[in-house]
Amino acid sequence: MTTGSQRSSQEQFGRMAQSYSNSITHTMRNSLVDLREFVEGRHYKVGVDIGAGPGFTAFTVAPLCDNVIATDVTPQMLEEVRRLRGERGAPVTQMALVAAEALPFKDSSVDLIVSRTASHHFVDLPRWLREVERVLTPGGLLVNGDTCAPEDASAAAWMHDIELRRDASHIRNLAPSQWKTAVEDAGLKVTDVAMSYVILQYPDWAERAGMTADASGEMRVDLLAAPDEAQAAFGFRENSDGTIDFHWDVVVVSAVKETYG
Repeated sequence: MTTGSQRSSQEQFGRMAQSYSNSITHTMRNSLVDLREFVEGRHYKVGVDIGAGPGFTAFTVAPLCDNVIATDVTPQMLEEVRRLRGERGAPVTQMALVAAEALPFKDSSVDLIVSRTASHHFVDLPRWLREVERVLTPGGLLVNGDTCAPEDASAAAWMHDIELRRDASHIRNLAPSQWKTAVEDAGLKVTDVAMSYVILQYPDWAERAGMTADASGEMRVDLLAAPDEAQAAFGFRENSDGTIDFHWDVVVVSAVKETYG
C-alpha cells in the first residue's frame, strides 16, 4: 500500500529525476568517497542501496559486491539508474521499486545496506531501521549518510520548516544523537559516527525541488532573515550576484548486526 507521503515522494522525484542526475550536490565525488570509506576492506555477496535516486551510491559500492540492487520508490529515478549504470562502470546494477519500510528481502539475506541523502524522506524511519535489522546477515553492515538537524532544538525546528516548504516529500532530519539512538533502538550496534557537511546554494537548491517563482522568492527572504541560531548553524552568505551560499551538516552512521552464539 502506498501512503500519501510516499506518493508525494514519487511525484516530487519523478518530476525532478533528470535534474538530480545532473545535480552538483548529488554527484559530488567527495561525498561518495566518504561513504565508501565505511564499506571498504571486505567483499559483499549482496549490497542494497535504499532510496537510490539516480544510483550514484549503488555504483560506487558495486565493485565491492557480487550483486548490487538500487531501490527507490520512484520509477523515474530507477530509469535514471538504468540509463547511467553503464557509463558509471556498474552495468550489472539491478533495480527494484521498493518502499524503504517494506524491504522485499528474506531475513538475514543482505550483507550491505547503504543509503545516502534519502532517509529524511522515509515515512517511518524506525520501521525502516527494523527492516534493515531483519534483512541484514549476522555481521552485515548498514551505512547511512544524510543531512542532519543541529542538536540545537530551535535551529532544528527552523530547518524543518524550511525543508518542508521547499519539498512536501520531506519528513524530518534527525540530529546526530537522535540517529545513534534510533539505530541502536532497532537492534543494531553503532560502530562509527562521522560528521561532514554539504555546500548548497540558492537558487539552485530551490530550483531542484521545483519551487514556484513566488515560493522561491519568499524562501530567499527567509534565508537572509534567518534567526541567530540558524545563522550560526548554517552560515548563510549573500553573494554579489544574488545567490546565497549555506550548508547543511551531514552525518554518516555505520552499524552492524551483531552475531550471536
